[in-house]
Amino acid sequence: MLSLALRRVLAVVPALLGLALAAAVVAALAGPGWAPALGAALAALPATLALVLPALALGTVLGALLGVMGGPAGAVMGGLGPAMPAFLLAAVAAATLAKAPVTLGAVALALPAAAQAATLAGRARAGAEDTVLLAARGRGMDGSALLWRLALPLGLSAAAGGRRSAVAGTVIGAVAVESLFGTGVSGAGRLFVETARAGDAGMAVAALAALCGLALLLNALGGALHGWLDPRARMA
Repeated sequence: MLSLALRRVLAVVPALLGLALAAAVVAALAGPGWAPALGAALAALPATLALVLPALALGTVLGALLGVMGGPAGAVMGGLGPAMPAFLLAAVAAATLAKAPVTLGAVALALPAAAQAATLAGRARAGAEDTVLLAARGRGMDGSALLWRLALPLGLSAAAGGRRSAVAGTVIGAVAVESLFGTGVSGAGRLFVETARAGDAGMAVAALAALCGLALLLNALGGALHGWLDPRARMA
């Protein structure tokens, strides 16, 4: 797993370097200089990561579990997914509650990821009913063993395979959470919005490059998880 993750991360290094170079050029031309702009963006990035990564991981696992279990909860979660983007949920929560806690923003980030995972995991289980799962039942596996040893890994693999839109939606939602929640996290998302409003193009582009780089890294880690769960995806 570790070697697979390292390979996936190394594969996106050229893209990360390209983002850093583009941000440095804009920052050098626009005002503050490339070193302060990139330094500020990188310093703000861990706070965004601390908001995005748990929400994405928790949403994916819970959504995949609901999807493979079936029933009304998984169906409702999957059906509502397209209607509840993270940035919209964050905006509604911030507008409804005067002092909404940042944990509510994290929930807003996790729900769309859970909805997508539920949809993909449900499809994966349905596709495996007449093959892998049927064979496992024929060998005497049933109940919790079938769920945890076969169905859930299938669901997680499917969710990891469709990670790109979930990652993009969660990172975009994090920008909204950081900007709208007054006591929220001051990460790269808030830095991007505040500097863009102030007309500081160099700092805003550096923050945007940091957010794009974060999405690339999360996609790489999701690809490693997908390859670990499904050997057929390792060469993709």
